[in-house]
Amino acid sequence: MTRLAGSWVGTAQVFKAVAIHYGWKHIVLLSDDDTDTICWYGAQPFEAMFGSDPDYMFYWLRIGSDPTDKELDAILQQIRSCTRGLYTS
Repeated sequence: MTRLAGSWVGTAQVFKAVAIHYGWKHIVLLSDDDTDTICWYGAQPFEAMFGSDPDYMFYWLRIGSDPTDKELDAILQQIRSCTRGLYTS
């Protein structure tokens, strides 16, 4: 898990270099769902960088600014299933 901030397009390029270095293939981006915030503009370059690259599984999850505990649990479950897979016995 990595936390990033800012809307500079180079942030997505730097993150891709890190993903290549560590061999990450599943990328989950969690951001605010408000299209007028800096989070939205910071997420756009990630969509452009990873969204159409066949070498990556890219998921962009959007969450409101005041989520309930139940919504947070659902987001965590989505992150888990998108990155490592969800296994039940």
